[in-house]
Amino acid sequence: MDTFIYGIDFGTSNSAVTIWNATTRSLIRDPRIAGVDATLLYFPATSARTAPVIGNAAKLRYIEDEMRGRFFQAIKTILPFSSFTETVINNQSFQIEELIALFLRNLKARADAVTGQDVKRVVMGRPAVFSTNPAEDQLAETRLHRAAVLSGFKEIYFQYEPIAAAFAYESRIAKPERVLVGDFGGGTSDFTVVQLDPARQGLTDRMADILATGGLPIAGNKYDAATMWHKVTPLFGRGATYDSWGKQIDVPDSLYRTICQWDQIVFLRNAKKMDLLWRLTGLSSDPAAFERFQALIRENQGFALFQVIEAAKIELTSKITAPLTFTHPRIPIDLRLTRNEFNQNSADLTAAITGYLDTFLAESNIPPANIETVFLTGGTSLLHKLRQEFVTRFGQEKIRDGQEFTSVADGLALSAPLFFPELHR
Repeated sequence: MDTFIYGIDFGTSNSAVTIWNATTRSLIRDPRIAGVDATLLYFPATSARTAPVIGNAAKLRYIEDEMRGRFFQAIKTILPFSSFTETVINNQSFQIEELIALFLRNLKARADAVTGQDVKRVVMGRPAVFSTNPAEDQLAETRLHRAAVLSGFKEIYFQYEPIAAAFAYESRIAKPERVLVGDFGGGTSDFTVVQLDPARQGLTDRMADILATGGLPIAGNKYDAATMWHKVTPLFGRGATYDSWGKQIDVPDSLYRTICQWDQIVFLRNAKKMDLLWRLTGLSSDPAAFERFQALIRENQGFALFQVIEAAKIELTSKITAPLTFTHPRIPIDLRLTRNEFNQNSADLTAAITGYLDTFLAESNIPPANIETVFLTGGTSLLHKLRQEFVTRFGQEKIRDGQEFTSVADGLALSAPLFFPELHR
């Protein structure tokens, strides 16, 4: 009987599973596990203890249910925060590990349907940096390990996601290359410099080939937040003033920083904040904006609005302009976002990523000229300005990409011989 090991990329925005057949030393391709699934969980509003809707189906059901119930997106970003211990959903308490296990169990079940086995071995991906705080970084990995145990795995190893992406790229090349891998997801941007060689693929000791690895917690979600801040929040009153005892006072920015993270908007739904917005509707220089703001919170429209923002970001990877159109009757938005605007609004994010990259290479004593290939993966790698920064530093001829959403899972499965050498003798 064949022996299988799973590679699971539990991502901020999307997740994937790939199967390694340790007996034949090959990846298994099957339509039942092809592509990625959105990293989403939705618990419909009910008094009963019901199973959540998972993945892409969760988004559709959440919208169908007019955005009632509990919806979780980007849950991976919560892993380092010790302040998040548990949450109550439909009268049932869940720790963060239990929420993640629900999603991992779904990925495992799909892969088990392909292998016909209850597979217990897995190589899990993790970013180069969950948090710059070492204690928080370790907490995140410990929690993800426990989630994997809860989902049914017994032998669990972690591989850095950019290293996994490097091994996926290695399976495509014919000669040795010194490669810089940039893995850009929803929550983190990670880098690895690795000496790849197809002749060394599958060896059980590759540590000497990994020349440097690092990362920072800036990626796709923060680009969405930048669009919300610069382009959309003025429609909700940012920049307005209000009358206070005959003086015109600026509306506090703190309100708008909160709505730049759609999952934080719910924390404005309290009597004090809603009373403030109601008073601002009557006292401000832009009453209609605060009517829209109230509707955004009362009718739980944050997620739907950010879906529009994300869609515009994606469209700008191939076009120079994109619509920002929101058709909710109390929150009508009809704007266009140009690529130049998007680049300008997110310039500080791109600068932070490329500044980190420059420092990372300098501190690793690796001149850009010594990089033979740059492999870019993850959805955020498609952003035009960010990609151009790599072209400027390394030249178009060195840039490689492809399989932006599944290369990490493939590489995790290809990492199996490093962690389970006894199966490959």
